[in-house]
Amino acid sequence: MDKGYVFRRCVKRFRNRLAVVSGDVRLNYEQLNERVNKLACGLISLGVKKGDRIGLLLLNSHHYIEAEYACAKCGFVMVPLNARLAGPEHAYMLQHSEANTLIFGEEFIDIISPIVSQIPSVKRYICIGKRTPDGTINYEKLLEGQSNAEPYIKLSGDDLSSIRYTSGTTGRPKGVVLTQKNDIASAINQLADNLNPRTGDVMLHVGPVTHASGALILPHFMVGASNVILKEFDPEATLNAVVKEKATTMFLVPTMIIFLLQYPGLASFDLSTIRHIGYGAAPMPVEPLREALKIFGPVFAQGYGLTEAPLQDTLLRKEEHVIDGSEEALARLASAGRELQRIELTIRDDEGNLLPAGEIGEIAVKGDHVMTGYWKDPEATAERLRDGWLYTGDMAFMDEDGYVFIVDRKHDMIISGGFNIYPREVEEVIYRHPAVSQCAVIGVPDDRWGESVKAIVVLKEGAAATAEDIIEHAKRHIASYKKPKSVEFADSIPVNPYGKVMRREIREKYWAGRTRRV
Repeated sequence: MDKGYVFRRCVKRFRNRLAVVSGDVRLNYEQLNERVNKLACGLISLGVKKGDRIGLLLLNSHHYIEAEYACAKCGFVMVPLNARLAGPEHAYMLQHSEANTLIFGEEFIDIISPIVSQIPSVKRYICIGKRTPDGTINYEKLLEGQSNAEPYIKLSGDDLSSIRYTSGTTGRPKGVVLTQKNDIASAINQLADNLNPRTGDVMLHVGPVTHASGALILPHFMVGASNVILKEFDPEATLNAVVKEKATTMFLVPTMIIFLLQYPGLASFDLSTIRHIGYGAAPMPVEPLREALKIFGPVFAQGYGLTEAPLQDTLLRKEEHVIDGSEEALARLASAGRELQRIELTIRDDEGNLLPAGEIGEIAVKGDHVMTGYWKDPEATAERLRDGWLYTGDMAFMDEDGYVFIVDRKHDMIISGGFNIYPREVEEVIYRHPAVSQCAVIGVPDDRWGESVKAIVVLKEGAAATAEDIIEHAKRHIASYKKPKSVEFADSIPVNPYGKVMRREIREKYWAGRTRRV
């Protein structure tokens, strides 16, 4: 079974039900399908073939859904790009994936124009919006005059669906290869364990649909529910949308929950329609979670997952979010829950041996949702996929009842506000500053963002620079959310006998006294 078939079946069953709300655009399943088919036929007319990679650089909108399902029906491989990244980062991913087509919003014209020469693989530029630069194709004009008939390309579940880039421990982005079968398995996992969506549900997407929130579109389609898409997260706009659309379901990263809790007029909104708020992608502090449960009620469910095994592998269910109970029940608020029904999850040592309850090791998972590997990177694939298991790089222990407590990372990734940041990538940018001799980048606790980026910097002898100088320098070269939030100057940076920075030793004083180190 392929994803295009699943979507066609949804259209047949729920033809007249509301499928997508995006700004002023409201499309039922039949209307959405017609636009999907016109885009598919338009791309075929331009010469795009099954297996070709198509980059998507878009803010949240119905256009992303149209592109996703046009790709699914034709076997095009979508390459979703994080809208917050810088031009050179987009260039690397597009060229590395050998994308030959890019669909982008007019908001990104000034980012794309300077990098065109860096992405010779891209032959077709399709722009969404009123501005259409020279050499690009207007999205709506492409759809005009196209057939709305089903393309019916021969597909199977093993055909590639997407290449999703996630930085590796070296800081170079790696392309996670997912098949159509992976996408369907992920959706079924949500249907079976997490969402339990209903036909009348309204899923409100406030996080990037290129990330976790987007993985919840298909399971809602599968039951005839509606997907309401906000362009970006804003506390007031989110609360207004809950009231206006009678939203029942959301996915939030902890930072968003904290922002909602801090919104002055929160109590004035009728949030009674919400029955499920999934959260994850970053650590959730227990105290704000307690407050959220008091305000929103028992509607929260936490999931743990990663791009290589979307959307999630464990679930702390709504009924397990206990704020007035036994000490054991309260302690489990700090866990990531237990493995889903169709997923195997184990804790293993460095040799791959199973560890008993209570011992910290690496999480390894198995399931139909797990990636096939990394694009054009057999060495990284062999490192992460071993004997049928995905080794996640996340360190945890499991209690006697199967609850998973994540305590650290095998590698040093920082998660700030739900986005992955890799220290070496930031360090290499800081090293370009003429006053910097040495630097080490770590994640430190942040009540709002989960973690924030901190740079420890050693200046060259006789050189001068302020923390603001270092931060502004980084901002010019990488996405703003990756830049250090704070800079500390030091006389030296500790290294081990092999010359490697002892990052965990540096982190220790900032995380001392905390059970959870992410």
